[in-house]
Amino acid sequence: MWWERAGFKEPCIITACEYVVSLWKPLNTWQWEKLYSWHFTEVSQNLRAESGLYKHLHSNVDGQLPKMGPTTTQDRTEVPVLQIVPVPDVCNLVCVALGNLEIREIRALLCSSDGKREKQVLLSSGNIKAVLGLTERRLVSSSGTLCDQQVEIMTFAEDGGSKEKQFLMSPEETVLTFAQVQGMQEALLGTTMMNNIVIWNLKTGQLLKKMHIGDSYQASVCHKAYSEMGLLFVVLSHPCAKESEPLGSPVFQLIVINPKTSLSVGVVLYCLPQGQAGRFLEGDVKDHFAASVLTSGTIAIWDLLLDHCTALLPPVSDQHWSFVKWSGIDSHLLAGQKDGNIFVYRY
Repeated sequence: MWWERAGFKEPCIITACEYVVSLWKPLNTWQWEKLYSWHFTEVSQNLRAESGLYKHLHSNVDGQLPKMGPTTTQDRTEVPVLQIVPVPDVCNLVCVALGNLEIREIRALLCSSDGKREKQVLLSSGNIKAVLGLTERRLVSSSGTLCDQQVEIMTFAEDGGSKEKQFLMSPEETVLTFAQVQGMQEALLGTTMMNNIVIWNLKTGQLLKKMHIGDSYQASVCHKAYSEMGLLFVVLSHPCAKESEPLGSPVFQLIVINPKTSLSVGVVLYCLPQGQAGRFLEGDVKDHFAASVLTSGTIAIWDLLLDHCTALLPPVSDQHWSFVKWSGIDSHLLAGQKDGNIFVYRY
């Protein structure tokens, strides 16, 4: 992501440990310097209620968590980082999803105007199911239970706070993932627990369509969506797919949907090469390239236009890979290991 200091904008890397997010800038080809670190703690429920933390946070002028009276170490607990949520086309701001197993808070991370200290802004809290950064300084999230599912669009102000909010029509199903549709900037796609794909108009908030994509694979995850010639091309992953598929282990799938008729058809299953084992653990898609960490500890990369796996990254020094992410500003691939090491590859 881009970060600007003293009028100079440069590409940086955001990393997350269990309770800390850090921003790194390049010194040279082989060295990086840590600029900022954000630590995450949660105040006990009693103190949170007494202080009105959530109610009054956005009235705080400097955008930081409100100051309270003295607390002991027992009053505060560290909150794990579940997900880094970049916001496209935004400089000097990144969001994080926090919680234990499930997302409980979304915070914006930024720094003070003089660049000397880190700041955090609480954006939302509750039973959050999915979150995604969108173009034009926007963030979408789904929260609540099946009966009161809410889908909310938040627009950021320049200081990182919430400028305005808009609710989208509820699909009355739990939304698991979002994807902005490439080629249709004001279209938003989501996948649900019931294996449906839903489409919203971001300007009006209207739910345009709900389409069932079959039950061949449960809990499919949407990574990317493209619009061309009136059709939707959607890249899914199947974390629950079995390894005993006849053509190998399916990791990604490209399906085509006709929004007018709600008909969908699978076009390509992206499987592992013969001799490779493992299921989808986590992954990322950018343009027409897809990368996945497998349960075997290997990273596999596909060119979606060529229909086959183009590269494999086996574990380095017997350390399994734990995450993979395409860079948001160039063609680099970031890969992390369980011991905390991060590797940057040019692809």
